Amino acid sequence: MHIDHSEYTILLADDSVSNLEKMKSLLAGENFKLIPTLEADEVFLLAKLRLPDMIIIRLALEDGKGVTVVRQLKESALTKYIPVLYLTIPNRYEDFRQVADYEGVEFISRPLSKKELILRINNQLLLLESQRIIERQNERIQSVARSKDKLYSVIAHDLRAPIGTLKMILEAIDHQKEKIPDSNIKHLIKMLHETTDEAYLLLENLLLWSNSRNGLLQPYMQVFSFTEAAKEVIALQENIAEAKGIKIFNRIKDSFMVYADVNMMKTVLRNLLSNAIKFSYTGGKIDVDCEEKNGFVIVTVRDYGQGISKEHQRGLLDEGLHFISYGTQKEKGSGLGLQLCKDFVKMNHGKLWFESEEGTGTTFYFSIPMQ
Repeated sequence: MHIDHSEYTILLADDSVSNLEKMKSLLAGENFKLIPTLEADEVFLLAKLRLPDMIIIRLALEDGKGVTVVRQLKESALTKYIPVLYLTIPNRYEDFRQVADYEGVEFISRPLSKKELILRINNQLLLLESQRIIERQNERIQSVARSKDKLYSVIAHDLRAPIGTLKMILEAIDHQKEKIPDSNIKHLIKMLHETTDEAYLLLENLLLWSNSRNGLLQPYMQVFSFTEAAKEVIALQENIAEAKGIKIFNRIKDSFMVYADVNMMKTVLRNLLSNAIKFSYTGGKIDVDCEEKNGFVIVTVRDYGQGISKEHQRGLLDEGLHFISYGTQKEKGSGLGLQLCKDFVKMNHGKLWFESEEGTGTTFYFSIPMQ
């Protein structure tokens, strides 16, 4: 990588006029922009005001001015990443010991040669430029990610209304299906109703997930009865489960008061139940239960279905990993609902985990802080 010295500014700090002039002469002809100072008290102020690309320090060794200035620079959020070349005499181990824990501090012994000084400066500038390139690339990646999340949000928002309308129409037709004599049409209506429900849930999850990633969705913490919230969610999921011949058993007997966002917790339970239904066999069952442990309510959603393969278990809850999976009746799953569950539980100071054995079933757990 070519280093164009004219693009870089170096702050020179030396309390000796002769040493400072010598330093300037060594750097003469290299096209650096130089900011010289003879005052130790000015170094930190100049660094904050001018933000140089590098600082070269040689201050009075006997009273520790150099060490004090380096500490000031490295303990300030504004100047901590500016590389520092600390000029000292050979075997001055005490200086090194006092600032060795700070990043970006390199020692160079006097007397100096121009070749060695330029080489050490270039090494630091190469590291600095590499870091800046990485930062610019990260910013571009984050910008693309933000644009993608915003696009997801717009798509989900715009599609939710028409699909919601279609869902309402199909529900109305479903209530009148007994009047339809043709069994094939009844079956098609049932399939269409289920597909629309899945699409609507996917859009709902996509909108919530993109809003949470964009920082537009923050938890509204309040005390509420999770027992009552769970009853509502289970009641809504029972119709979907019954259509597949699956029974949901609500084992929650006690009243569990928790401190969290009620809508987020309902969304988590709804998604876990939806997954449990998807991966359960016809005629199966799902158990929902709660227990109190160490100031948290531990919610359990257990199915006895196909389970999760060991290959998929390893990356199931990893950040940013999504893979397509299929339920017991080839229902397609994107894994987005599970990522949303993980985000929502974390935002409410809880934890999400699972146990699964292929062919036996899966149990998901999530914790909620108590009142």
